[in-house]
Amino acid sequence: MDGKLKDAMPVIERLSAAGHQAYFVGGCVRDALLGRPIGDVDIATSARPEAVMAIFPKHVPTGIRHGTVTVFVKGRSYEVTTFRTESDYDDHRRPSDVAFVDDIRTDLKRRDFTVNAMAMDADGRVIDPFGGMSDLERGIIRCVGSPDERFREDALRMVRAVRFAAELGFRIAPSTWRALRRNAGLLRHIALERVGAELDKMICGADPDRAAALFIRSGLWRTTKTPLKAPGLPACAGKVRLSDLAAGDRRWIALWAASNVSPEAARSWMSRFAFGKKRMRAIFEPLQLHAAAACIPDTRDDWAALALRHGRQAAADWLDVMRALPGVSPVPADRLERWSAWLADMPAFTAAELALDGTELAEAAGRKGGPWIKRTMDRLLLETAAGRLPNERRALLERALHILDTQADGKDER
Repeated sequence: MDGKLKDAMPVIERLSAAGHQAYFVGGCVRDALLGRPIGDVDIATSARPEAVMAIFPKHVPTGIRHGTVTVFVKGRSYEVTTFRTESDYDDHRRPSDVAFVDDIRTDLKRRDFTVNAMAMDADGRVIDPFGGMSDLERGIIRCVGSPDERFREDALRMVRAVRFAAELGFRIAPSTWRALRRNAGLLRHIALERVGAELDKMICGADPDRAAALFIRSGLWRTTKTPLKAPGLPACAGKVRLSDLAAGDRRWIALWAASNVSPEAARSWMSRFAFGKKRMRAIFEPLQLHAAAACIPDTRDDWAALALRHGRQAAADWLDVMRALPGVSPVPADRLERWSAWLADMPAFTAAELALDGTELAEAAGRKGGPWIKRTMDRLLLETAAGRLPNERRALLERALHILDTQADGKDER
């Protein structure tokens, strides 16, 4: 038995000792049978929530209405959920009515796919009423019961079907795929934040290329709460392999760089994924740089100005993506290498990294502070980044005083 399941065994044992049924359920059983690393360990029990809370003094009633209590044992947390049935999915997202039951098979019947509708007891025996083990062996993602009903209950299951198929290397059963296509419009009821979480797992998962291809073929991208509006399909170029990049935001950069979707359209769609401002910048600064890269002359000054505009990390990420996926690059390989060398040689990316600060400049120039300081420091930063000026105090000060003496743009506005 997997180590994570062994660690969770005290939860099963304490529930059983109190006279209740208790099983490992869902993804942890699936992954244990496949020999894959296990993520969260979920437990289903015949015990009602009040009984679970009485058995485990350390607990949080995380979803008490739906029978879920998070319990803490030996410093680890586990979700323990009472066997239940669900009905009346009015919003295609969550059940409006839950009834507790005493039979694990009845509980498993409400689950999404057969490979997720299995339970395992403390002795490792598997309860599999819907053929999940057979589907694991055949490599198939198939809904429990009627796929139309499962997708109408929770429309996010359509996106999850794509994710599981890509992550596990499985096929989607024809009946499930047809139902997915029929019910794609229901995805508009699902918050884009929930869709984004699934897509993020796909892009950062084991086979992002197949995940993207399936998601596009499904038509789901057209039916989200905020549809992705684009001239044609947002498909990766055929020669692009996201899996050639390590899992992370560079895959998102590559995906959008290889698509025919503008950075503005992509940002508008993804802004609802709740990725956070920092992460959105990490994805879209390189994409803005990508959009401009083909239009600038191949000079060190122009590359330095572009890199400074978007930041060191954005420039480095963009270069890495372009070198890994040359079919996406708007410039030839030799230019990428040259720009990479220039980037590595840039000593400063902000005025704060210069060996001269604005106060020293004002004192040396004998002038009061004002907008002229920023303009002059920006000039010094660009010339330093372009390799025309060393990042040394004396050299910077001499150049700054020369700019102030000879060039209008270094002086106060009148």
